[in-house]
Amino acid sequence: MVMSGELNSGKRLVTSISPLSLCNIREGGDEPKLPGQNLKKNEVIFSNKSESYCISFIDIVGSTQITSKLYNSKKIEKFYTVFINEVADIVKNHNGKILKTVGDGVIFFFPETSNVENIKSFRDATECLLNLVSSRPLINTKLHKEVLPEISYRISADYGRLEVAMSGETSASYDLFGPTLNFCSKMNKNAPANGIVIGGDLWRIVNSFPSLANSYYFQEIKKMAWKTNRYSYPVYLFRQTEVRNPIKNTILKMNKAYMDEISTIAKPLTIMLVDDDPSISFLFTQYLKSAGMVVNSFTDPEKALTDFIESNYHYDLVITDIRMSHLNGFEFYQQLKSIDPTIRIMFVTALDIAEEITTLMPDVHVNQFIIKPVNPSVLINTIKQHAKRRIDGA
Repeated sequence: MVMSGELNSGKRLVTSISPLSLCNIREGGDEPKLPGQNLKKNEVIFSNKSESYCISFIDIVGSTQITSKLYNSKKIEKFYTVFINEVADIVKNHNGKILKTVGDGVIFFFPETSNVENIKSFRDATECLLNLVSSRPLINTKLHKEVLPEISYRISADYGRLEVAMSGETSASYDLFGPTLNFCSKMNKNAPANGIVIGGDLWRIVNSFPSLANSYYFQEIKKMAWKTNRYSYPVYLFRQTEVRNPIKNTILKMNKAYMDEISTIAKPLTIMLVDDDPSISFLFTQYLKSAGMVVNSFTDPEKALTDFIESNYHYDLVITDIRMSHLNGFEFYQQLKSIDPTIRIMFVTALDIAEEITTLMPDVHVNQFIIKPVNPSVLINTIKQHAKRRIDGA
């Protein structure tokens, strides 16, 4: 049946073909198209038969602020490429399909969940969401290797009917649309950083399978308006159920506290020293080694950055000169903080500029400056105090 009207100067058609055949969800299939008819440019085809799926949306928290500090289009492109590729691999491993990318987010769905009795498909979907959260350290490690800042992200998912639209604009591509997808994107903002929220319809289906219901923890966090303001729709925080064993947990906490205390006493401080003056670098290194510290010294800040990433940023403290070629101390500081926001950093300078710098950089404090020339014992005590704050978490 052909409907009257134009859409981008193309025909608007309605057909009874199943959306699954239009989606071409099988790997390696031909481009989807209507039997006996090729899609033309600007031609859009709609299906009058919708299907229900589990659909999900993941997006980076604060991506605009992160990318605004990169100042390089290639770095920004690499930043998003690493994130999207890692998400795509995880989704594919759980029998999901990437639908599209939207800015700093990725929309994906699970075709086999069209059968609400298929417990495996819903287990795949829920495990995929949890795997995305647990894979954040891996994604951040890959970002660090590219000297890119780490990320947090939010995930939302729901279940509902989705319509299929195909376009001849770019090789007969397809898209899913409808209120379920829109609401999934909307409730994403209610997810905590590195957390998952799911809608009430997906919650009901997962809870209909006892083995799944017992594996996961749900906490209702909000009721949202959907379609009309008169319809209240529940949204749940979603995570894996923790095994509760009070005695075991107490023992683990005691062991952790004991090991933390032992490691603090026995482990020598590990210091990164960066100064492009070899004589100063040598002198400071000798001072710190004489106090029992492990010191890795660098005259090139870019090589120091590479070492920081490859060593899994295990340093207790970084000491850097301010006036250096290629990369000055403050630029080096910004790079390190984007990789590991918790790292302790001290600046060495012959100029009395601490007050001025702290006005321009509010996150830098006066006690982070060491003024040259410096007494060895003062240097050692100052470094021990700053490194201790990092170890203690202060």
